[in-house]
Amino acid sequence: MRATIDLLLDLVRQGQDLARVELSLVRAELSERKGLVVSSLVALAAGLILLPVGLGLIIVACALSLTRLGVPLDLAFLILALAVIVVGLVLAWVGVRGLKPSRLIPAKSISQISSLLGGLEP
Repeated sequence: MRATIDLLLDLVRQGQDLARVELSLVRAELSERKGLVVSSLVALAAGLILLPVGLGLIIVACALSLTRLGVPLDLAFLILALAVIVVGLVLAWVGVRGLKPSRLIPAKSISQISSLLGGLEP
């Protein structure tokens, strides 16, 4: 039969091993999510850059249409501005959707820790 101190030392060692494994899992999940965050931030930035450009093009198209009623160049500017705005909105939406906290949380580690803690309850 083993002494109580030996059993407690084994428990501490196993707890340390478990903590190391869980920490490495969290690190792996966070590095996995880093790519998602970067691509989402790039899409968000591109969308936020394209929106003012599109709005500027609408202003230019409206100004040209006021001075040159009926000239197809005005319509071309307007169509181009609307297309840029639509693309900008789509990119901004993709970026915001990718940055939801629920997509960035390391779910596997949290579920394992919570199930471990749930299993310790009497």
